[in-house]
Amino acid sequence: MRILNLVVALFFVFSLCLNPLSDASAASSPAQKTEKSTEKSNKASKKAKDVKKVEPQEKLLADKSISINKADKKELMMLPGIGPKMADAIIEYRKANKFKSVDDLKNVKGIGDKTFAKLKKYLKL
Repeated sequence: MRILNLVVALFFVFSLCLNPLSDASAASSPAQKTEKSTEKSNKASKKAKDVKKVEPQEKLLADKSISINKADKKELMMLPGIGPKMADAIIEYRKANKFKSVDDLKNVKGIGDKTFAKLKKYLKL
């Protein structure tokens, strides 16, 4: 709380240097704006905590598998733990070496046993 008060005070002093006030009623304006924005961010963070985290990949992939020999970058990124860089690495590996089995995915740099265990149920050739 002390840090917030210090930040508000510094903001107020800084704003006075840039825009001198002509009347005393305007002096509370920057502090009020800062307090309102702080209240809004507190409410937003509270709402974010209340929302239950849902794994979108598992919902999307519940009924289908992704072919590691045919999937594009967007499809690969639907897999849990696969981001844009890893999807690119999979595609680059696939260009050089066609996957002969799902287990060949472990040969891609960055995919170890733990990551592969998460992915295996969503994969096919």
